[in-house]
Amino acid sequence: METNPNMKTNYYTLTHFIYCFFFILFCIPNTHAQKLKELKESGTYKMRIEKTMSEAEAERLCIERAKINAIEKAFGQTIIQGNSTYIKNKTTGEQTESSNIFSNISESLVNGEWVQDLKKPVINKLLENNELWMQAEVYGIIRELKSVLTNFQALPLNCTNTTCRTQTFRDGDDFYLYFKAPEDGYISVYLDDPEQQKTFRLLPYKKSKLKTTNYPVKADVEYFFFSEAKAAKNEEVDETTLFLNNPKIPEMNKLFVLFNPKEEFGKPILNQASEPSGKIETPLELASEDFQRWLQLTRKGTEIQLMSLILNINPKKL
Repeated sequence: METNPNMKTNYYTLTHFIYCFFFILFCIPNTHAQKLKELKESGTYKMRIEKTMSEAEAERLCIERAKINAIEKAFGQTIIQGNSTYIKNKTTGEQTESSNIFSNISESLVNGEWVQDLKKPVINKLLENNELWMQAEVYGIIRELKSVLTNFQALPLNCTNTTCRTQTFRDGDDFYLYFKAPEDGYISVYLDDPEQQKTFRLLPYKKSKLKTTNYPVKADVEYFFFSEAKAAKNEEVDETTLFLNNPKIPEMNKLFVLFNPKEEFGKPILNQASEPSGKIETPLELASEDFQRWLQLTRKGTEIQLMSLILNINPKKL
């Protein structure tokens, strides 16, 4: 029986291709994926042992700070300023605004988490200028924390129709929000005013009789929030109007829409606002930086989705 030489060549070519494919897939490390998942990293921290601090307490704190050092070296330093959170590259000093989830290690926000030790922490005690110091060195596996992608629609409006979609308003304009999700879940909406350095909770409504910390929504249902005309029967709505702090100076407010398809996700500590006018009812509020800390910590390890939008507010037309 004769063999077709072209068939033989094609067979070896195909075999070689398959071998190369699986070699690349399994044998060559994917450095990008590795960075997003887990890394081996070391960290150090040196501190003075205060007289009011026990040696065990100092050792625990020193180890935690060394872990923070390791995470910051790999994924950058977390900085909260006003209504924004930034990642600062420790090498270049460059800051980029981030919506990532952050971990809380020893009361410090970091853009990752410590997974496990690969070596037992090394502790050294030092005497410097008649003061007792401690230095910790750690080596272990760290993991970068990434944001959950949004899977819902949220449109800012100046009327109760999706054709009124806009992010530019004028002083005294009514504000509405269109929302639709692919599955049942819970939503909360916050608006940050950078001039006042305050964040206001718009949803759930202040008037709401619901005993939930978020507003429950149904899959594939269209919602037009802040409109009495579009509200459910017997639902009490907080109608929302956007005002400038100074009627002559434009402002940029920041809208935060949070959605969790799994379960309620709580809320930050809120305060009753001082009313700017007897005719205007202001939503519950908290400081912008306090909201950012709550936002990052409450999203850690959850499926909470976040959409943030800039709302431009201009003076009225003359």
